Amino acid sequence: YISPFFWRTMRREGVLILLLLIMLGGTSCQEEDLIVQSLYDVSGARLIYEDSQASKFINVVAVSMQVSYDKDENIDQLKRLCSRAVNEHPDTELILFGESILGWYIDEDEPENYQELIAEPIPGPAVDEIALVADSLNIYLAFGLTEKRNDTLFNSQILLNPNGEVEAVHRKINLTQDDLSNGIIAGPKTEDNVTLVTINGIRTGLIVCADVSGYWLTKQLVNKNVELILHSLASEVPEFVFDPVARQFNAWEVFANRFGSEGTRNYSGLTYIADPSGSIRSGASKSAIYMYHRIAVR
Repeated sequence: YISPFFWRTMRREGVLILLLLIMLGGTSCQEEDLIVQSLYDVSGARLIYEDSQASKFINVVAVSMQVSYDKDENIDQLKRLCSRAVNEHPDTELILFGESILGWYIDEDEPENYQELIAEPIPGPAVDEIALVADSLNIYLAFGLTEKRNDTLFNSQILLNPNGEVEAVHRKINLTQDDLSNGIIAGPKTEDNVTLVTINGIRTGLIVCADVSGYWLTKQLVNKNVELILHSLASEVPEFVFDPVARQFNAWEVFANRFGSEGTRNYSGLTYIADPSGSIRSGASKSAIYMYHRIAVR
């Protein structure tokens, strides 16, 4: 039971955060590994992350892309957006795209058949083509894709380094019902799927969408003193003014989404970069857009 007094005293941020947690965390199919955050904890007084004495920096871009049904069109669009971002911000060092960005997140008519159609091995033709972009632009490039490994489908995020090499792969652990409909298998809860790399001296972790709701993975990354989270997802949440995830990890978060209609789904484009206090330093929604920010880590 939630008393009327609670609702009267809740601020707008609290309601928006509740919607976020329901759509991100509450959609997990692994209830035994579910984080439940108190709205009193995440909607209280604003904290300030003081970065004037920062010693480590990275220039990042988070992209909200309008995704086509056709895989080749999405690869071409990803390449164009990378070139545009680097042209407009020549000091860009890392670009992050959303979850399963090589195609629709789900085709509700033929979910598993469609995922088989757009799935790619790592390495494979699509990854190799996109790797040329990372190499030519001299950037780290991360994006989500449906990965086919032997006969198994994973919802994965890949990180390519500035030489066009595969730096890391994270396989989504906390699946949603849509993932299950797509024929996706959960990534293992093992040390080698706690994906942490060091970029510019910054300990950088990879997660996919509802992984944010997983206690096990959160604990692993926090215990390893993660400083930056690359969070790719597909979210219909329209907007909010505070980021509880950055506080959860006590780390910077780069949050990359998608925009537009895919069948009956309407993705908001909500994309942002937030500091460890939960303050959104750069963000927007309701359009296909990219956000640039210079991250400073103490």
